Amino acid sequence: MPSTTIDGVRIHYDDTGHGEPVLLVMGRGARGRAWHLHQVPALVEAGHRVVTFDNRGVPPSDECPEGFTIDDLVADTAGLVEHLGLAPCRVVGVSLGAYVAQELMLRRPRLVR
Repeated sequence: MPSTTIDGVRIHYDDTGHGEPVLLVMGRGARGRAWHLHQVPALVEAGHRVVTFDNRGVPPSDECPEGFTIDDLVADTAGLVEHLGLAPCRVVGVSLGAYVAQELMLRRPRLVR
């Protein structure tokens, strides 16, 4: 699984498929690979490029023992979108990931389709 460093924090991600990009944001404490059982194969089959990632605090991304805020998670997500050249992309989130997706849309609308 590749990784990138965003604001000094290593974020692991997976980039699968080709086509219009979709970013899947997982909830608190869960790994991005949870999307790979059903959602990623279905989206790739439908012709999308699908990116999943492990939020900070979820190994193998950096654990951040000093803690972090929703602002940090939104900044990480925006940084990953920019790093991978996904903008504008569709963003889907579950649980805390839905909160991150909503805040991303409000704060950085040009990154989201």
